Amino acid sequence: MIRMEGIQRRYVSDEVETTALHDIDLHVAAGEFLAIMGPSGCGKSTLLNTLGTVDRPTGGRYLFGDRDLAALGEKELAKFRAETLGFVFQSFNLIDELTIEE
Repeated sequence: MIRMEGIQRRYVSDEVETTALHDIDLHVAAGEFLAIMGPSGCGKSTLLNTLGTVDRPTGGRYLFGDRDLAALGEKELAKFRAETLGFVFQSFNLIDELTIEE
């Protein structure tokens, strides 16, 4: 089960603050399938990166089962990703010199 409550994600540069996700609530039950659709720039990739723990939310709670992923440190998140998640990147940057097995 995945549950996001009040998830926010802001990007801050020297001159601009951009809110990519604002107060997102999302509940996905075990075995449920979900499609995320919307126009360019609406936050789909940010949401997926947050779900995959590639990006951290700047606010809210992210629960995976009974674990609050927003509260985990980088080492714990890396272990969680390695043991629990599968993530296919939009730009997967394969290394041409390596075979599939390598």
